[in-house]
Amino acid sequence: MGARSYYIKIVAILGFGLLLLSVKLFGFPPEYLSWKYLIFLLYMILSELTSIQVNNTRLSMEFGFVYAASYIFGFVPTAVMKALSTFLSQLYIKSMDGSLKRELDRVFFNVGQYMISFFGGAGIYLVLKKSGFSEVLAQGLAIFTYFLLNNLFIELFLALDTENYVFRQSFNAAKADLSTYIISVPGGLLTVGLYSYFGFFVSLLGFIPYFLLAYIYKLYMTLVTTNKELTALYDVAATLTSTLNTSEVLKIVFDSAKNVAPWDTICLFLYQQGFLVPVMFEGFSSDSIKGFRIKLGEGITGGTLVNRKGIIASFKKDSRCLQVPGLPSDTKTIMSVPMINNNDIVGAITVTSNRKDAYNSKNLKIMSILANQAAVAISNAQLFDRTSQLAVTDGLTGLYNHRYIFNKLEYMVDQVKKYGGTFSLIIIDIDHFKSFNDNYGHLVGDNVLKKLAEILKQNVRSNDIVGRYGGEEFAIILPDTSGSEAYAIAERIRKAVEGTEFARTEKGQKIFITISAGVASCPDDAITVKDLVRKADHALLFGAKKKGRNRVVQFDKLR
Repeated sequence: MGARSYYIKIVAILGFGLLLLSVKLFGFPPEYLSWKYLIFLLYMILSELTSIQVNNTRLSMEFGFVYAASYIFGFVPTAVMKALSTFLSQLYIKSMDGSLKRELDRVFFNVGQYMISFFGGAGIYLVLKKSGFSEVLAQGLAIFTYFLLNNLFIELFLALDTENYVFRQSFNAAKADLSTYIISVPGGLLTVGLYSYFGFFVSLLGFIPYFLLAYIYKLYMTLVTTNKELTALYDVAATLTSTLNTSEVLKIVFDSAKNVAPWDTICLFLYQQGFLVPVMFEGFSSDSIKGFRIKLGEGITGGTLVNRKGIIASFKKDSRCLQVPGLPSDTKTIMSVPMINNNDIVGAITVTSNRKDAYNSKNLKIMSILANQAAVAISNAQLFDRTSQLAVTDGLTGLYNHRYIFNKLEYMVDQVKKYGGTFSLIIIDIDHFKSFNDNYGHLVGDNVLKKLAEILKQNVRSNDIVGRYGGEEFAIILPDTSGSEAYAIAERIRKAVEGTEFARTEKGQKIFITISAGVASCPDDAITVKDLVRKADHALLFGAKKKGRNRVVQFDKLR
């Protein structure tokens, strides 16, 4: 049993325990079980059944009834009423969407956390009143306690249920929930006022403006959702001209997609080497989705790339749905849209919900518009990345070119001057390469250069910088590396080259090469780029080359 299951059981047992203890200690007068009580119970159930869906959060106006019932019937009868309304409404909702069997524990959890929150608020009220605080302050702090405990229990549940818990998203959900109290508390106050002056029947009229305000609030939240959708589309459109940084573009697209439709999981895929690869995601129970790959035409998401249009499907009923690592077991609906630019596949956006029929044609249309804009933005950023890479890359070997190496040396020297530290430079030259080209031809010579580039990359660290300095010369920049350490690395490379077959003649004769290398360090040997290169070159030419080639010479050992 995991931490989440323990948490659900503890909250449920504690909540029901508080309810039963309160009934035992303070009693539940039978006269409260009247038609008046049942009318309030019915209203409370209706308020929970008509909760508002905002993204992946459901907002209810039930607190107005809780507040009014506490005044009319007392704390314990209201607690029983709240427990019954939550239990019955949750049973109905989960029965309708077919999740009752799987999520029965959540029904008891919801009842339990409401009971703890209710008695927590009631306890604060009674303590403050007994201590002589004003009615307004006591009620205000009691309401805040109820709100705070309610949201804390929910957020802790989400944190245990989802590995990639996002506090910012949860904070926004809490703000949305707080806004319902702005409507429900005045509604409760109006009902209490009417009850005090005119009795129970007139107090029921207080629910008319309450439900009207709730309807207006629902319209307001619809406008807020529409505004978020339009803002999301604008943000992606603005990205087309604001940035060409791929990481920034992906984040803007991902954040925008989160505001377009309700979701419990969301994933942004990029098309790489024939597969859809997850690059950004939220809501999954683990990070194992990172290694998940989808082929073209596979599943719902892969199918969107073949059909070139978005898809909405029932997750349990559609046979195309894949078993995705970390996807919640209660997923019921999936929506996926392709990102395609000029017939080139860019990727896809997929969202899922644990609600039945969570997505409609409007959600699909807006998400598709966003995906089309995103495809252009991502394609432009990727093109810029490729172009920028070509500007600093040697076309034959794929290593950095002379320009990049020189600029990097200037940066490294500047860092040493400002902050201290050390780094080394290795300059490598292929021995007798001109004669090699004359004997075997330039095509073989080019293959040798490419093979040598591979060996260099295989024998350095991930943060070392390897480049083609010019012709048959190569350069390696080694950050945080002394001259003696650089010498050892260069010697390892020299031995690797010496023992590698680079090509074969037409008669099948194996061709080998050797290299010579010079090593210089900053600041030990030089404090300027020009001097550092000159001394590494000096160690190469007047040390390694002059002494017979196929060797490494360190500048400060050159005598």
